[in-house]
Parts: sequence; C-alpha cells; structure tokens
Amino acid sequence: MADSSFIAFVSDPHLSRERPFFQFNWEILVEELSQRKPELVIVGGDVTLDGASNPSDLEFAREQLDRLPCPWLAVPGNHDIGELASSENVASRINHERRSRYIQTLGADFWSVDFEHWRIIGLNSMIFSSGLPSEAEQEAFLAQSIAGAEGRQIAVLSHIAVCCNSLSEHDSTGWFMPEPSKEMLSSYVRSGKIQLFLSGDMHQSRDRMIDGVRHVWATSTAFVTDMMEEWRPKFGGRKRVGWTELQFGKDVAVTMHEPRRMVDFDVGNWVYGGTALYYEFARGSRFPGFGSAKDTVA
Repeated sequence: MADSSFIAFVSDPHLSRERPFFQFNWEILVEELSQRKPELVIVGGDVTLDGASNPSDLEFAREQLDRLPCPWLAVPGNHDIGELASSENVASRINHERRSRYIQTLGADFWSVDFEHWRIIGLNSMIFSSGLPSEAEQEAFLAQSIAGAEGRQIAVLSHIAVCCNSLSEHDSTGWFMPEPSKEMLSSYVRSGKIQLFLSGDMHQSRDRMIDGVRHVWATSTAFVTDMMEEWRPKFGGRKRVGWTELQFGKDVAVTMHEPRRMVDFDVGNWVYGGTALYYEFARGSRFPGFGSAKDTVA
C-alpha cells in the first residue's frame, strides 16, 4: 500500500428505484469516481430514500453501490435502518428486523479497515443508546478494534455527527449523538486513541478541530435543506451537494468536491414543517403513479 491512499467519502445519496429523485447526481458521481479511481469508497449512511420501510430501496442501493469503480463500505443512517430509540415516533425507530434487512442487503453495519497509518472504524450510530444487544456488541468491537490497531491512528465513521462545537456541550437540537454514546466516544478521545471523526447526515460539508480531534462532515450527493439558512439551525457548514476526497497518509488531506454538473436540489419545502411530506413522497402516497413502488414493510 502506498504511503497516501485516496478514499472517496460519499454520504446521503438517498437512492430509490421507484422514487429516483436524486439519481441524476448519483450518475455524475459514478462517472467522476470512475475517472478518478479511488482505492475505496466509504459511505456515511442514508444510502436509501426510505430503506427502513421499503426493502426495494435497499436492494436498489446495493445495485448502485456495486457500480462504483472500487470496493466500498457503508454505515447505515436513519433512512436505511430506522430512527434512534429516543425518537418520539415509535413506528420509525430502529429494530432488529430493520437492522437484519440492512445487513442482509448491504453487509455489516459496523466494521474496520486498515490503511498504511490508519484504521477506519465504521459504526452504526442508529443503535446508539438503543438497548439492543447489537449496541453492546458494537461497543466491544470498537474497544477491540482500537486496542488492536498496532500503532495506527484511528478514524471513526458514523452517520450522526458527534457534536457541533464541543464534546462537552449539551445538544438541544437533536441533531447530534445521544449523550451516553458521545461520552463513550469522548473517553477514547481523552485518552488520545481517536484522531478523526467522519460523519454524514447534516447535508453540509465542514472540517473543524474540536477538543484536539478533527471532525469532517461529508455533504450529501442528493440534496441540501434550507440552503439560504432562513429557518433551520445554523451549524456552520457549507450547503452544496458533492463528495469528499480523503488522502490518508501520516496525516489526512481533505478536499470537498462540488461538481458543477450536479444539481443543488433544496428540499427545504418538503421538511419545513417536519418530515411528514418527505415520507409521503418517499413512500408513494403522493404521486402514486410515479414509478412502480412495492408495498412497504414496517
């Protein structure tokens, strides 16, 4: 392996066979990565439009990921596998069945991969603070992966961002990791065992040092929300569609790419009053004649 390895960090493509709202940008991404030839693509979750309820979205996402010009690894997001256990909407929460469908279709939901000087550990952030048996299994896997890194630096990939400005802050927005999970990861930060956090979910790009650790947010290839920042909380990122180039050597060089051919879809109107309208479009209750959506599975 060369001293510097090019990895494409892609997130939130929201793919769907029946509702291919954002397929245009995915086609541009596949073309661009085929020309640039990364060694690996890592995907920061929300691969699907609504895979948590529609297995067809998961199947289509697998087909699309397999079109990439190199190996890929993905972690799940809420649209793939269900919301955090703390979600007020019980029907939307992660459960064993949803997690099993994801794993059967897209592979392991937590994993690790090594490069010359780094170990990247992918985590399923949707099982954080869930009480599911897989939560304890994942924490044990994380501990073992860090302990066995053999001098490599550690990067952790998850769908949900760890925090906004400080590991010690209280999150009043609901956008960041549950407090117990953030504290669990912070314990590794305090002992100097994690050097980089990678995340998706926010649909904006950002690269900051927080409490001595670098936090990189990957933007979405699919869409942004409230680009003009008129009503959504402001987190300081850049709201443009694209993908992120990571050059892993002894350090990490980060380059945000915003291909001109990609369309900056802004779905702010869909979610201004909540996510209900988004799911009406995603699940087919709006424009039922569009595509050939299969029956959904709770």
